[in-house]
Amino acid sequence: MKNKIIAVGPTTQNNTVLSGQTMMFQLFVDTVHARKMRLIIVDIGISIFKKLEKRVSGKFSILRAVNYSVILVNFFFILLFNPKQTVYITTAQSKVGFVRDYFIINLAKFFGCKIIAHQFGANYGGFYNSQSDFVKNLIVKTFYKTDRIIVEGDYTKKQFDFLPDYQTKVYSLPNGLPEKVDSSEICAKTLDQNSPIQLFYLSNLIESKGFWDVLEAVNILVNTYEMEISAVFSGKFLDAVDDTKFKSGEEARKAFFDYIEKHDLERSITYYEGLYGVDKSKEFKKSHFFLLPSYYINEGQPVSVLEALAYGCVPIVTEYRLITTMVNQKNGFFVNPKSPNEIANIVKEMSTKPEVYTRYSQEAIDYYLNNFTAEKYTNHLISLL
Repeated sequence: MKNKIIAVGPTTQNNTVLSGQTMMFQLFVDTVHARKMRLIIVDIGISIFKKLEKRVSGKFSILRAVNYSVILVNFFFILLFNPKQTVYITTAQSKVGFVRDYFIINLAKFFGCKIIAHQFGANYGGFYNSQSDFVKNLIVKTFYKTDRIIVEGDYTKKQFDFLPDYQTKVYSLPNGLPEKVDSSEICAKTLDQNSPIQLFYLSNLIESKGFWDVLEAVNILVNTYEMEISAVFSGKFLDAVDDTKFKSGEEARKAFFDYIEKHDLERSITYYEGLYGVDKSKEFKKSHFFLLPSYYINEGQPVSVLEALAYGCVPIVTEYRLITTMVNQKNGFFVNPKSPNEIANIVKEMSTKPEVYTRYSQEAIDYYLNNFTAEKYTNHLISLL
């Protein structure tokens, strides 16, 4: 049968860890369904070892490799009965992920499919450069077989400059907000000096995502500046390849709660392993500042920053990778990595300038509406298929 899309990526329903990539893939799937287009989903988020597998960002896992083998067998039979279709795949930037992508792309090419690869994150160039000449050659030959590669911004086009035709093959498409926001209900926020300032950290609690810097900033605000602060942290504690402070996610989790107890921050900090749907929306609506001082090796264009803009929740972020395509001097604030004092000083200063804060909040909403709605994103993405 003709005109089918075979979508290979992690959905939010089955993936054990929610991320920007899973949210963007789910948005694509939902959009294709809504437009009544024929779709076959190959969900790489499904794990037959869910209770055994320990998620480590960027690291090899034998269980994950076995899991991918099962997925590849399923993909082979899908292609066998559906040759010459369009394959849309969200690619990885790790070795085990490339092995998966290698088989998917080569199988799709063998069955005469059009191949659209979508790379989320901005570290593919770093991953490529760290490989042996043999693996580099495999990567070049594999991606050369794709018809188009989509990245999150112009900055990330160059991560594929190892391809001779990358300037014409690689297409820049900034993310759109994958979750529905009723913008008619959103207005610029205000700071009430009689109420606590609300801070929100939403991401996996990986050291290089900056959660510890936010934690120390809260301590400064509460115990040094004696301000009324209510801070919410939401995300799973995970290991990552660029960890330096903690040996594991479990160690980071223990240190996090020990720090809260040591500095008497129990009344100021609330932790959730995950906030989704209505609960997440409520938190964005009431929060004044969104914090993501990231220097994460695989960071690209974090979807959580788009969510913050949509709700007028003023972001305090690092000037890193594609974060600068969303945040500017009018709608948010930049800090250096590992600089909790800078975070605290921004919050303190804005608490004395409520009119300025409200202007930033309105600029955040306007910038989202003009650039990052789901409709703008999905219209462009579907046209590329």
